[in-house]
Amino acid sequence: MYARTNGSNSRSKFKTTRLVGLFCAAAMLLVSCTSFSSQTDNPQRIKPTGNPAVDRQAQAFQNVRLWGKAYDADGNNIINIIGYAKALSGIGSEGRAIKVLEDGAAKYPKDAGIMRTHAKILSKQGLIGPALRKMQAALKHAPNEWRLYNDIGELHSKMGEQSLAIDAFKRALKLDPNNPNIHTNMGVTYMFNKQLILAEKHLNIAVSHPNATAKMRQNYAFTLGLQGKYKAARKMFLQDLTLKQVNSNIAQLKAINGDK
Repeated sequence: MYARTNGSNSRSKFKTTRLVGLFCAAAMLLVSCTSFSSQTDNPQRIKPTGNPAVDRQAQAFQNVRLWGKAYDADGNNIINIIGYAKALSGIGSEGRAIKVLEDGAAKYPKDAGIMRTHAKILSKQGLIGPALRKMQAALKHAPNEWRLYNDIGELHSKMGEQSLAIDAFKRALKLDPNNPNIHTNMGVTYMFNKQLILAEKHLNIAVSHPNATAKMRQNYAFTLGLQGKYKAARKMFLQDLTLKQVNSNIAQLKAINGDK
């Protein structure tokens, strides 16, 4: 996203490169939201082993087994269709997931949930244009669903279309004004677009929400730091990061800003 903004001098290029690297290191991504029904979330949690990577893989395959059984028992149930497709995508079987969704779409051609899930898998494959068209088609059948506007904004942002992304996030906020996920996406988009005051406004709303996450707080801290508000940024970083990580982030922010 940020690489598409203007800036011809060497300092602007330096800022862009350093900022992108900093954001990637912090895994600062736009917020992806759940499907329309929480019933398509993980059906049963595994017992943790203490190894996060092993646990994630085991959980993903268990999801496939459980949703596969549900789908085999009733493949006409929309929740089972979406749940099984999401589970398959979770183990990297996007082709099988799309086949399940295409079969479901043949039965329910106007179901926005099926379309949205299909679009998110296309996006995961890097097919942003087709994903956007699929998401826009879903919107015709669910015009008051904030998640669709939020997803559309995310896709526009991935395409570097920041003004269209912001318009979509604004539509989402009209439907769910206090949603921290939407405010985060809006704030991050403004941040990449160098509109830091607006970014700070929306990210402040996000981190003030009871469901605020560590990534939201880090996004907010970066926005503060990019404005030279290092003391406030440090305080926010320290809520979730080690002192070493905080010092590294502050040092990089100062380098981006050209401060010693």
